[in-house]
Amino acid sequence: MAKIQLAQVPEPTVVSEPPRAAAMLDTTRVYSEVGGSIDSVREEINDAFADMKEFLNQEPDEIMKICAGHSARLSEIRVRISRIEDFHRQWKNVRTREVEVALEELQNQFSAASRLLSARDLDYRIERGAP
Repeated sequence: MAKIQLAQVPEPTVVSEPPRAAAMLDTTRVYSEVGGSIDSVREEINDAFADMKEFLNQEPDEIMKICAGHSARLSEIRVRISRIEDFHRQWKNVRTREVEVALEELQNQFSAASRLLSARDLDYRIERGAP
């Protein structure tokens, strides 16, 4: 009986080089229409998420104030991006994948804080004997 020798399959090579489109994108370029660069917008988004990580240790009314502030600023950025994204397409992904995601999470956090504030108010009124 003849021995069957299996062919050696080369292991896939790992490409560490980013795609050309990403290599050409300058995320530090400031767009006056937006009021900053892609990096600066991402930094504001990161600040919002950093604040959200601290919500566990804060009172509901404080959370609502912080959410309102971040939401207002990110909403302004979203509108500014939507005005230029047809001409500067790299901004569309920033808006849809980052700004809108952050705004949605801020809304969720605001709603949770609002419900917690209402529950605390109800507890307070029950303790006082108010209807």
